[in-house]
Amino acid sequence: MGSRWVYLFVAFLLLGGMAVFAWLNPSYQKAFEAKWYYFMGDYDEAYRLAHEAYALDRYNRMALTVLTRTEVAERYLDYIHEGRSFLKRIEAIAERERIEEADRLRIKMMCEIMLGRYERLVATPLADDRLVEEAKEIYEKFRILYSSLFKQK
Repeated sequence: MGSRWVYLFVAFLLLGGMAVFAWLNPSYQKAFEAKWYYFMGDYDEAYRLAHEAYALDRYNRMALTVLTRTEVAERYLDYIHEGRSFLKRIEAIAERERIEEADRLRIKMMCEIMLGRYERLVATPLADDRLVEEAKEIYEKFRILYSSLFKQK
């Protein structure tokens, strides 16, 4: 019975030592802060902090994970922002009385760009589910628009 307590004490001592090391190490401090910003949705700040943390300690796996996750999130955000921008431009064209052939080609090109970019987005467990879902919604809008306007012929 006494040796069990010794093992338990040593285990807690090691865990406590690891926690103190992670809390006092500047690389891990930045990694924890980066992780916080990532969960708050501030991907730019999370990337900056994770990059700094990883530069301080190349063995900091938390920093590397946050760095990778923010890179994936940035790709999804770029897709979402560009998709919204294209959709606004398409809505502006659609509100005109007459749609020129050049405008139809612009719409077709925007749809093809967004459909192609979505296919190149890497589905990974590191991606934020909310961003993946939003990107999928935008993709579906472009897929439906493209098929309704250009696949009929």
